[in-house]
Amino acid sequence: MTDNPLASEGFQRIGNAIGSRVLARTAAQPEVADSGDADAGTRELLQHAWCRDLVARLREGLRAARVLDDDAVAVQCTLFRKSEARNWKVALHQDLSIPVARRIAHPALSGWSLKQDRHFVQPPTTLLERMLAVRVHLDACGAGDGPLRVVPGSHCHGRLSPETARGLRAAHGEVECTARPGDLLIMRPLLLHASSKAVRPSGRRRVLHFLFGPRDPGFSLRWSLAI
Repeated sequence: MTDNPLASEGFQRIGNAIGSRVLARTAAQPEVADSGDADAGTRELLQHAWCRDLVARLREGLRAARVLDDDAVAVQCTLFRKSEARNWKVALHQDLSIPVARRIAHPALSGWSLKQDRHFVQPPTTLLERMLAVRVHLDACGAGDGPLRVVPGSHCHGRLSPETARGLRAAHGEVECTARPGDLLIMRPLLLHASSKAVRPSGRRRVLHFLFGPRDPGFSLRWSLAI
């Protein structure tokens, strides 16, 4: 990799970024703990005090590493949870939707949807290029745990058709992003990524997926929540 893998590859791994005490406290929160693994996760976590505290820690570390803009705010935190009860896969895709306060009419905006009573929209790539996803691993994620697979450099090609996406994967291959508890995977939302089902569903793989963006998203939009 180059000296700036986030720019050239579209992703970067930071090991042991969250200390064991903070990690244990986070993993024990009612919204994060297994609870029988009745669902695959939730995207409504920023409202909790423990999650806001974690945002502050992440912001400090990511700014020190020079991968997060000074005006960046956290606009979403989603829990992804794989387990024996919920063992799922995700096809190759880009993350194109962002959470906003309300639906508005603007020619640059498309793909409106409603998820957990929040509005989501697909903005122009100029905004998506300024977003940063930060994945906090709460559990070990080995090759058999359904880790994220990414296509290096695919974030440089804008919004991709399914045919172009498959062509880029064939040309550049995939990188399997295994991790240890406390590791971070940071990535651009336009980076092509996918994940397979875990082959060891008796284990668990919990990831907190934070989304950061500019304080002012432009296009007459307002974030539904910004921390």
